[in-house]
Amino acid sequence: MNAKEFLLQHLTEGKSYQQIADENNLPRTTPTLWWEEGQELRERIKRSNQLFNGRKDNPNFDEFAKMGKRKFFEWFEDHGQSCDYCGIAAEKLKALFDYETGILATKRGRGRVLELERRDAKGNQYNPENCVLICYPCNNHKSDLISEADHREYFAPAIRKYLEDKYSELRQLNGL
Repeated sequence: MNAKEFLLQHLTEGKSYQQIADENNLPRTTPTLWWEEGQELRERIKRSNQLFNGRKDNPNFDEFAKMGKRKFFEWFEDHGQSCDYCGIAAEKLKALFDYETGILATKRGRGRVLELERRDAKGNQYNPENCVLICYPCNNHKSDLISEADHREYFAPAIRKYLEDKYSELRQLNGL
């Protein structure tokens, strides 16, 4: 048992601190320490859980739902920390769309995190083969009209340039 395994069991399987401590012969203070030290991992698991919970009752999400939250998190982690289309890093999106210090904003507060996208919207299937994680600008732009291949060729490079330029502007504004 380590901090990552504790956080996965607690946040994706719903096990309590005490249950995990008892099952692994750990002092009760160990899970508390792991929780405090694991903020970055907790945020990634939380985002994965949000994506999962937001669609788990959708019949088109059935294949992911059968995987469960833990396997979905593993899929989520395997898809990196950047937009699958334009390649912008998730950490840059978080800074660009930050509610207090960012320089980009949307009416619905989107943009700070990667979103679940269906490569092919026909059939509306959410499954590991048809889904990727992408940034809000790519997701908003691609919609159901533009194919994945066309978006990658014609639009993703321009979106990446725009976001990178805005990120440079943000860093200059903050004196970095």
